[in-house]
Amino acid sequence: MQRSSTGLGQSDGPAPVIPQLVLYERSSWWIFFLRQYNGPTQTWEISQMQRKLILNSTCMKYNLTNQAKRLNPHVAYQLFVMPSHKIIFCSVPKAGCSNWKRIFLLLAMNMTNETNALDNENINRSSVLMNIHSTPLLRRLISYPSMQQLELLNNYTKMMFTRDPFERLVSAYRDKLLHVNPAYTERFINPIKAAFQKSLTSEEKVTFQEFVNFILQEKMNDVHWRPMYKVCDPCRIRYDIIGKLETLNQDAAGLLRSFGVPEGLHYPTFKKHKTEPRTNEQITKEYLEKLSEKQIEQLFKLYEIDFSMFNYLSNI
Repeated sequence: MQRSSTGLGQSDGPAPVIPQLVLYERSSWWIFFLRQYNGPTQTWEISQMQRKLILNSTCMKYNLTNQAKRLNPHVAYQLFVMPSHKIIFCSVPKAGCSNWKRIFLLLAMNMTNETNALDNENINRSSVLMNIHSTPLLRRLISYPSMQQLELLNNYTKMMFTRDPFERLVSAYRDKLLHVNPAYTERFINPIKAAFQKSLTSEEKVTFQEFVNFILQEKMNDVHWRPMYKVCDPCRIRYDIIGKLETLNQDAAGLLRSFGVPEGLHYPTFKKHKTEPRTNEQITKEYLEKLSEKQIEQLFKLYEIDFSMFNYLSNI
């Protein structure tokens, strides 16, 4: 395996050419899904079709279908392949991706009959499930040869999950900048402290305002707060499923049944920082109130396409 100039693992040969975007069509996958899931399929199917139509409209509005056709290695790095169930999952950080990876790990290990494996206590006891982002058992699309990447994209069911862009940003700040994380201390926290003339050895936390200022100055490009449309490239990769963290219960129930897993296996509720409340609408509002009107306008501009593409405009 060669290394690209981006530092991402990449197979030999050029990146695969992605076909131009066409309108999403009802496929045999939908028929399979409708036969497998006995819940309120019509409502769920309609919501999926609506999300794809809005996505297509946004792609055309911002002329995102006419860019370079080759698969971006940063995108291929975020795509995880599950050959056993013919699934490709785009991992959007801070949109429930960790727990989805835990489910996919059980699928890969053929352990879905152990329905209590994803209980919080069992996750805590399992080093593999706890350190889900570093396991070699989940293979990234970029590790496949270029032509095989295209074949997999054309034939596997592709899914991604989204989250309100501002709520996702606040969640990333709370997780990565308010907790001890050596990698983020070196890459982001120390440079921010230096810019605001704070001692690098000080225990004083980087404020949300300082964090936002650095993002707006484009000094902090990281997948945890990178716009979601850049993480998954849905204007050229036609995702079969677009889930939302806000409708997680409904989306997860339909997906898990379509995967053929036992009824007792559910999307886990595991949370890394157990003593803290999850980032929600109220917490996000409290953080945004610390920003100036200009900062909020600039943030919206940064995430404007996400707000439009994934239909979060009504949240503003």
